[in-house]
Amino acid sequence: MADLSYYKKIILDNFDKLTKNQKKIAQFLLDHPEEIALSSIENIAEKLNVGKATIVRLAQTLGYKGFLELKTELSNKLRDDLSPTQKFKNALKTHTDKSDFIRTLATNEMNNIQKTIENLDRDQFNKAVRIFVSATNIFTMGLGISSFLAEIASYYLNRVTMRARAFTHGSLTLEEQIISLKKDDALLVISLPPYSYQTIEATETAQYKGVKIVSITDKITSPIAQYCDVVFIAETNNIVFINTVGAILTIIYSLAAGIGLSDRATSLTALSLFEKVESDYGFDIHSDFFK
Repeated sequence: MADLSYYKKIILDNFDKLTKNQKKIAQFLLDHPEEIALSSIENIAEKLNVGKATIVRLAQTLGYKGFLELKTELSNKLRDDLSPTQKFKNALKTHTDKSDFIRTLATNEMNNIQKTIENLDRDQFNKAVRIFVSATNIFTMGLGISSFLAEIASYYLNRVTMRARAFTHGSLTLEEQIISLKKDDALLVISLPPYSYQTIEATETAQYKGVKIVSITDKITSPIAQYCDVVFIAETNNIVFINTVGAILTIIYSLAAGIGLSDRATSLTALSLFEKVESDYGFDIHSDFFK
């Protein structure tokens, strides 16, 4: 199967042969391949103000039987082009043993954070903050590395709300724990490749129960996205097999800060209680170590 760069090439090779509206669609394909892979033909036609037949004819001009075949092929190409194996193969070709890997990885992580910030929809961010502020309880969820990120998210959200906790991975499955959620609760889901089927099923159950869901994932075509009220796309590009987490942590920190600033009374109460607990049952580093 050809990779994404070849897919873009066949569009550009045929670009001059297309009608005005077909060029409009083709340009959208080049600029937003993930959105095309996720959207229906009706949604694309409405968004671009073109006819569905025009979209079908474009697909046929590019060598497909119709839009569905083009969409399926595009989804597969996106998946292959962004796979950890492909990334690692590319890294082996471009980096030598003498490469400054610390600088390379740090620069890569800073680029991930910067791109995530630039692409983050502020209206959606504010919507997520409102969901968490108004929720009776906040739950976080994930499996694999996402489970550790979910626990970090729970820690920070609990510091400003006193009503957040992470789902555990013990005798109960995620779906069994989701059953206890009420309609006025909120759920933060973190889902990264390889996507956990258990996480997806539990999120679908939460949606069915009417729970408001915010997710952090790596791309718009992530299978978790279709069940969520707000989806944050975090750049996780790396030259090795693991997902980087800097951009995800940035979103988590930002959500906690946004909630704290939006509900100052609750946040101040929470911080005061935590300080008292730390004072009563812990120690003060300044008084204990710098007497």
